[in-house]
Amino acid sequence: MALRLRGIISISLLAGLSLSACTEPAPKLPTAAQVEPTLKSHVDLTIKNAIGKNVKVTDPGGKDIPCGNGRYKRTYAVKARSLWNSDSDMLTTALIGALDYVAKYKLTGAREDLTKQEAVSPEYHTKIILSSPSKGQMVVRGETECLPTNR
Repeated sequence: MALRLRGIISISLLAGLSLSACTEPAPKLPTAAQVEPTLKSHVDLTIKNAIGKNVKVTDPGGKDIPCGNGRYKRTYAVKARSLWNSDSDMLTTALIGALDYVAKYKLTGAREDLTKQEAVSPEYHTKIILSSPSKGQMVVRGETECLPTNR
């Protein structure tokens, strides 16, 4: 009888713990404005690590772009000349390596177009597009996920 009672108590405790785990609130997402400094840092460090010169900001960001459902994203982009006058596929590969040195991102999709690659980071709520549109040119463009405007 005591053994059976222990089994019932154990099952009851496990069921209670399982139910409490289901009612935990979802973690709050940051806003696009809160993520933007990280995005800018990752883009800037990537171009720096790939040894870009004559870096120009082509999209300064700072604006909420509506995504729908009360969510917004922010963008930021730079372009630069490569220190080496390499072909586009080599520069894109160099940008991928430079981004890998900056933060943990996962490359998305097949690498069919060797002059462009997209990478995402669920941890940072960002996406970065690395490209080399022509020989010696590097472009790094980023955007936040579509995030709420306030917490």
